[in-house]
Amino acid sequence: MRLATAIAAAFGAVHCMLAASAALAEEVATPIMPAQDAYPHISRDGRLVFQSKRLGGPWKLFVSRLDGSDLRQITDGPGDDVTPKWSPDGTQISFASDRGGDEDVWIVRADATDLRNVTNNPGSDSHPSWSPDGRAIVFCSVRQDGENDDIYVADVDGKNVRQITRNPDGWDTFPSFSPDGRRILFRRLFKQETDGVTITNSEVFVMMSDGSDAQNLTKEWFFDGWPAWSPDGTRIAFASNREDVHQIFVMNADGTAPTRVVMSAYTDVRPQWLPDGSGLVFNREREGRTELWQVGLPPATSSSAAQ
Repeated sequence: MRLATAIAAAFGAVHCMLAASAALAEEVATPIMPAQDAYPHISRDGRLVFQSKRLGGPWKLFVSRLDGSDLRQITDGPGDDVTPKWSPDGTQISFASDRGGDEDVWIVRADATDLRNVTNNPGSDSHPSWSPDGRAIVFCSVRQDGENDDIYVADVDGKNVRQITRNPDGWDTFPSFSPDGRRILFRRLFKQETDGVTITNSEVFVMMSDGSDAQNLTKEWFFDGWPAWSPDGTRIAFASNREDVHQIFVMNADGTAPTRVVMSAYTDVRPQWLPDGSGLVFNREREGRTELWQVGLPPATSSSAAQ
């Protein structure tokens, strides 16, 4: 059986659906308030950080337990605060924000203190993620040409910035270090002009942490994106529209055995792993809302991925 739990927008109700391995039968449920909660990430001790518009106004960061308890607002002030990621030790949160005018990488402590701008560059810097030792941040930026995202790595104090990819024909985004720090997972968006029409294709890539040996793991003419390492580095979760609207898939770290793990009539994207690798938290987009959901992975998915 597969268990998926909707973390309702107000965290006042939890809705469940049970499924056999072939399909899911979903209960009809309505969140208490039409909040917008997106880009979840889970710390090693099970705390959830995410961006939300639940209070109205711009995106701000919130932290809670996976059951919705102990809900706290972490950021306030002007601008959007987005795409948060926990530091490996769970004491800090990296995120992107345009609160200073340009979109930069920022860091704040988990108790909402010590807010600081890490990159402070006129180019748009976004989607930061931590190295396993907590000493560096990988992020994407258009600082090279003002249009195409490439991947950069910087020390957590903003020093020693180095460019890792150079992709003049597309965008490299959503980077993250592997748990052992040797590789970087990312999404590469290609663009191609055909008869005056621009065609785009999104693929999941992996490369060495110095930018060498970039490999396409998905190789499908569909939109594959939002990749995330499993805690042990053996699997990758991602979203794809290869079978339907965007749904959640899990594949081996070498790109083999992609398996759809959620059956839904809605758009499911941005998966992130539970700390023990037993399931995922992701975004479900439906009826004008973006909600947080959770799904447990069936044993068949875990065993096939471990091969």
